[in-house]
Amino acid sequence: MNQCVFFGCLILGVISVARAADAELAKNALDPLKCRWTFGNHEPVSMYHRIGGHSTGGIDGNALWLEDWHHWFDSEASTQLMQDLGLNMLHCRFYKGMGWKFESRDFPNVKRFVENCHKHNIRALAYVQFSTLYYETMLDEIPDLADWAAIDENGKKRTYYGAYYRWLPCINAPDFEPYLKRMIGIALTEGNFDGIMFDNADSQICYCPRCAKLFRDYLATEPNPEQRFGLPTVAHVVPPPPRRPEFGEIQDPLYQQWVLFRCERLTALYHRLYLHAKSCKPDAVVSANIANIRRANMAAKVALNVPDLANCFDLFVSQSGNAPKVADGCIINRIRELKLSQALHTPILALCDNDGGMSPEAEAQYFLPLMEDAVFGGIPTDRTVIKPDRDGVPRQLVAFRRPLLQRFNQTIRSNHKSFAAPSYAPLRILYSRESMQFSEKAYRAILSAEEILLRNHLPYALLPTAADKPLTIPDDCETVLVCDQRCLAETEADTLVQFAKRGGRVIVTGESGAYDDAYRQRRDNPLVRGLTGCDSAICRGDVDAAPIKGVWWTIQVGAPSDGGRRLLADLAKVWNPEISIQAPPTVFAEVKRSAHAFHVHLVNYAKEPVAQGVRIILKEKQNTRAGCMFSAPLEDRLPEPVAARVSGADIGTFELPMFREYALIQIDWPATKE
Repeated sequence: MNQCVFFGCLILGVISVARAADAELAKNALDPLKCRWTFGNHEPVSMYHRIGGHSTGGIDGNALWLEDWHHWFDSEASTQLMQDLGLNMLHCRFYKGMGWKFESRDFPNVKRFVENCHKHNIRALAYVQFSTLYYETMLDEIPDLADWAAIDENGKKRTYYGAYYRWLPCINAPDFEPYLKRMIGIALTEGNFDGIMFDNADSQICYCPRCAKLFRDYLATEPNPEQRFGLPTVAHVVPPPPRRPEFGEIQDPLYQQWVLFRCERLTALYHRLYLHAKSCKPDAVVSANIANIRRANMAAKVALNVPDLANCFDLFVSQSGNAPKVADGCIINRIRELKLSQALHTPILALCDNDGGMSPEAEAQYFLPLMEDAVFGGIPTDRTVIKPDRDGVPRQLVAFRRPLLQRFNQTIRSNHKSFAAPSYAPLRILYSRESMQFSEKAYRAILSAEEILLRNHLPYALLPTAADKPLTIPDDCETVLVCDQRCLAETEADTLVQFAKRGGRVIVTGESGAYDDAYRQRRDNPLVRGLTGCDSAICRGDVDAAPIKGVWWTIQVGAPSDGGRRLLADLAKVWNPEISIQAPPTVFAEVKRSAHAFHVHLVNYAKEPVAQGVRIILKEKQNTRAGCMFSAPLEDRLPEPVAARVSGADIGTFELPMFREYALIQIDWPATKE
């Protein structure tokens, strides 16, 4: 074998091994029920001093006790306290974007803190700032840093929410990715961190010449630009300016490609960073704070395509203002975030502004965010029990919360089977990637439908779909809601039609399927046409609505119009669920199912106790022999049997006792004989 052939074979072999490793790369399987997240002091002292005002953890950046608190936090006393409280996971400071030459001075302290974490069985993820270049310190290390900065539509450097000393990066700058990879490598190898947490992990629009050229190159792959864009050539195209309003209905074909170009570039970058992290430490947990993963207009505004990003992270961090409570007629919650994460098979740390909060009102409902996480699939979090304090540790707060955390942890341990059982979701809401990218009407239709289902305690899950991937409807799905999902490919419409013809139920509202996946209007609707005459399908042109008061940082949805009667009536015509729940609208339910049991979790979002009259109704004949046990473990009420009231040959009704915050109902029935 000559030398050229030898090296050629060697290269092919290396490529084959790399591809095989990529194909076999498994995500880090976190069990949310075993994780307890807490505050990890992820900001360096220099960041607080530079801000000089109120910042993370409620600290005044000019506080004279700031360094003393940092010293306490880095000591073993803090990690010992975390372990005593049952807290076992956090992200902590490592790289804030000030340049490694400057920040490496703190690295010995950071490494000691990680060692202390490991002594006390706490996993620590390295905080890596994604969207900030602190040029005042970083220019000393990287003289050409200006080339890394994102440029706005006026030719000026973008800054982080008006902080003039924080440039936002252009993700296409050639040296930006290698620098992040270097930070990842140092964190996972020298720092012995258990993973990475990218903060502010979005990408603001950049209008630099480099991005403009890359965009034109992207457009040049279109085989027929005149038919697609009305242009014989894309050689002179410049990136479109920001939209006003920002969302709405995005049908401008060039702007659509601008959205897709930016999303694909960011997703590809994160996938490369993910592979690099795994090459440094195969069992590393790779996560990113992409803020509220159910925000409107995420693709166009910040280049985040959440369904595709599920392949880039082991864990989503979803930071929002949706601290659970009832306010202004809205039942504020994070369930939408949790359900999308669950549908994408990616665990989620759904941070809300106060996570139990510091106000007396929030403290009175301390259990609510913890139970919401445990019930709906998030990682239970107390971000404030180790909050910054003049005396090192907030002793009164710790004393107040310690028994509450113990009670919560005991509740999870004692009822692990009920929390860990698979969610029962015979009802699915189609979640179209293209519709979410291009249509605010489609986005709002899903929020409204979810509000109807949540307030009426109907067990549901999201069914993500994308035009370039086969739509698979799970075997346990009985009914699919297609709520004004306008941008559907022919293959998606056909899969839904075939599902209905096999006996599945499909309810279509609004203009679902009236447009293709590029939001181009069809001559006729293949979804409606295919479902015509199908007894298990309902199609109507109107859309169920609910007042939506927030779509970006917070998502607040009011009571649905007419109580959602049209959607409920449609469901009643085609679907008869095995289990139904009658309760106040401020009680949200999650139903889980194991081999021979339903596990019904009821979370009360109102301050007042839930009075008697809550009912669970089973609708299978075998279930008339079911045994029902009710418990309110946070109130130290042990399981007690609930007798069935039978009305009719095959309906068993269980009337539940009063409870305050949370109730667990387990309904067992004997296995049927073959």
